[in-house]
Amino acid sequence: MKLPVYNIVVGDGTEIDKMSLVESPAVEVDFLKFAKETPIKFSIDEDRHIVFGCALRADFPIYRNDERLGEYYVNFTRDAIDKLYQKFLATNKFNNVNLDHSTDTEGVYLIQSFIKDESKGINPVGFEDVADGSWFCAYKVMNEGVWNEVKEGKFRGFSVEGMFEMQPQEETIDNLIEEMLK
Repeated sequence: MKLPVYNIVVGDGTEIDKMSLVESPAVEVDFLKFAKETPIKFSIDEDRHIVFGCALRADFPIYRNDERLGEYYVNFTRDAIDKLYQKFLATNKFNNVNLDHSTDTEGVYLIQSFIKDESKGINPVGFEDVADGSWFCAYKVMNEGVWNEVKEGKFRGFSVEGMFEMQPQEETIDNLIEEMLK
């Protein structure tokens, strides 16, 4: 089946309202566990109550199925991620956090945020397979209930929440996969 791909485009109405801690991140990149017996990696730092991971993965098609469009893929380009990242920081919404896109929570706040760029030496250990232009962030979790759920594995990654505009791409997912495999 040749499913369509839509690129996210950033217009006046496009914005990220919240960061969500989720069980199944659409970017398919979980938090990495940080434990004393393993090498140091960006990840879940149990001693300091910090979670680190990929919020938006550049040029990585994400499967969607909804009543309006049916089955399709959505893609965040490097340019779109950069613009969304800047808008998110400029609007001071970076401490708006919820759980699984439903329950707002307190006691979780942003302590680090950056765009991966290997040419500038910004390449987090453990995420080498994630493309340049991807957005990473770290959040401090002071809420003990939420922290316990992170440690138990209920929350394994980030997901952005907001209003997005989509533009159809000429390529289908089959064509994109073929290009990625070359």
